[in-house]
Amino acid sequence: MRKTTSFILMLVLSLALVVAGCGSGGGETGSSNQNQPPASSTDSEGSAGQTNEQTNEQANEQTDTPKETVTLKWGTWMGEEEANRIIEAFEATHPHINIETDPAVTWPWNEKLAAVAAAGQLPDVIWTFGVPVAAANGWLEDLTPFLAADPEYQAGNTFKNLDETANYNGKQYALPHSLLMFGVFLNLDLFEKENIPIPSANWTVDEMREAAIKLTKYNDNQFGMANIKGMRETLTSAFDPSLGWNAWDGEKFNFTSPAFKETVAFIDELLYSDKVSLDIYKQEEKEQWYGKDKNPWMLGKIGMQYDGTWLINGSIQDANFKWDIRPLPASKGQRIPLITDYVGITKSSQHKEEAFEFVKWLTYSKEGWMERMKPEWPLNSIPLINDEEVWNAYLGREDMPAGMRDMIAMIPDGFVDPIKWLPGYMDALNIYHETFKQIDERKAKLEDVAPDLEKRMNDAYKTAADQLSAAP
Repeated sequence: MRKTTSFILMLVLSLALVVAGCGSGGGETGSSNQNQPPASSTDSEGSAGQTNEQTNEQANEQTDTPKETVTLKWGTWMGEEEANRIIEAFEATHPHINIETDPAVTWPWNEKLAAVAAAGQLPDVIWTFGVPVAAANGWLEDLTPFLAADPEYQAGNTFKNLDETANYNGKQYALPHSLLMFGVFLNLDLFEKENIPIPSANWTVDEMREAAIKLTKYNDNQFGMANIKGMRETLTSAFDPSLGWNAWDGEKFNFTSPAFKETVAFIDELLYSDKVSLDIYKQEEKEQWYGKDKNPWMLGKIGMQYDGTWLINGSIQDANFKWDIRPLPASKGQRIPLITDYVGITKSSQHKEEAFEFVKWLTYSKEGWMERMKPEWPLNSIPLINDEEVWNAYLGREDMPAGMRDMIAMIPDGFVDPIKWLPGYMDALNIYHETFKQIDERKAKLEDVAPDLEKRMNDAYKTAADQLSAAP
């Protein structure tokens, strides 16, 4: 459904904007890796009679003319302290743009956006909890002309596989503003204690299983793994690298595929045969072993925990043991699961040029990322631009786990959690959870329910995709 717009179409649109004299627009592009420079806003005939001196004088006049100060409303779920930090840093280099957070946009997110939209009071820039919902409702402006006119974007330093998730029918409705990833956290002290070699970045599923068995000591309430039920949604990529989150191949879900069956069988073996994971025990048992509201990982009782990179900050602060992170293990291939949040400009904004400057700063501006790489900023997102200076600042931070360098190298081939970008996925996910609840309770077998699960989730996607295509 998401198609990269061809060079010819981009050129035609660029020329059309030249004729119209639009200095801020540009051609249409659906890919962050196209390097075609934006068309000039001055044609050759118009500039032929001007001397260099006249041109420079005009440029100086334009530079010296102060820009009109505008105020943008920003709908964000970011905490007040972090939002204020963003605003202060942005306004320092954009003195003609004031940013105010919009308190009317809060949770439940899409319902509140719908309410302010009905009242004609959408903010200029919005976080989206589901780009298809915002796009289908007509809330979002197409960013493609802005991106085609920006040399920084055309330089191709963003990650194409991330940007394309919010591109529908050749229109870029939003951009990722934050990036997280899933990996396997390792308690290095436990590996040393049990005399187990520390796995390398290209470890295998068999090595993970072997380590999990050796790390499990029931008498000590020590377990080899935790949170591995979530791996059902992502580990299929190890058994078939063409499949991503929940066996999505770019067009459909594949729950009847051999790779998904192999994934579920592998996880079930860890859970119910090897019994190496804390996942299968009741909450009362966990509280009895570790205490109420205690985190077994932070207590040093888990050898390997499947989790998101949001665990890094907590582990830096609270884990009193050596630890690191690894990508998902390999079988026939190895890819990394990614998580993105999105930001866009609303169609109703009266200040789209300025709104785009703010969106750019939040998403792919090197200036914006270098500001956020300062030591005093919390690690709430992995950078979204592939720039050596930015990566050096990010990876050079104190206490950054060494394994993150290997994981970052895998971003371009990673696959993104569909919940905020794939049409119909929020509804389809309810079907998925209902089905696996039946499987976990031993009321159904995967081979019996997989065809129905596959059909219902694909139908949910197709219905939502058709609605999005038909939306005005």
